[in-house]
Amino acid sequence: MKPLEERFINYPSLAIEQCRNAINDMATKAKESLFLSFRLIDKFSHENYDRIQLIEKTVDKYEDRIGTYLLKVNSKELNDKQNESIGKFLHTITDFERISDHAVNLAEAAKEICEKKIVFSSDAVNELHIIGSAVEEIVTIAFESFLENDLDLAARIEPLEELIDNLCGELKLHHVQRLKTGICSINSGFVFNDILNDYERIADHCSNIAVAMIALESDSFDAHAYLDSVKRLKTENYAKYFEAYSRKYMIVS
Repeated sequence: MKPLEERFINYPSLAIEQCRNAINDMATKAKESLFLSFRLIDKFSHENYDRIQLIEKTVDKYEDRIGTYLLKVNSKELNDKQNESIGKFLHTITDFERISDHAVNLAEAAKEICEKKIVFSSDAVNELHIIGSAVEEIVTIAFESFLENDLDLAARIEPLEELIDNLCGELKLHHVQRLKTGICSINSGFVFNDILNDYERIADHCSNIAVAMIALESDSFDAHAYLDSVKRLKTENYAKYFEAYSRKYMIVS
């Protein structure tokens, strides 16, 4: 990663622009790692597995260096717009790093599937593809909304996050039934649940990114701002998007 110039700390606009570029690079790498992990679930590759481990180390370095640099910049006298940028960056770098962590978790699950020769039922495979596509979409929307600072796009995230939560609960119940009837094995059950847990957490982090962007329209960032922003999202558009996502990612029993 490119170094963050210490000499710019006394020039907040330049320092914040450096941070913006660094976070954009960090987010791009986290997304690359995550999408590689999705591919590993279907077809394991040692090359992609190793690439994910390497990216994770890089993303960790980004989080540490950017976080330290932002705190230094934050100690300077800043205008409202600069304070907003610092606040948004501090609240989102952890989410980008955690998404990269989940890519590693998914890579480990894919490795286990390969090494233990775990086979899912056709229903389980179909369900993982459907929810995997939903997670790909929420990540794409979250990252694009952040990179473009697009609040309208960010408002589409919360309804999809709610749907993914619902789907994860539904699919876990489906898999319990398959375990009871012997259609799927205990080993496949553990891995299936691990994958769903990571998908659910990834969607949560995407929601955090969107809510942080919207909440920081206000003068302060606190729990009330979070709650108020979520309430603002649950408008007529929220219902419209939730219905559209529900049709798009429908699980047929």
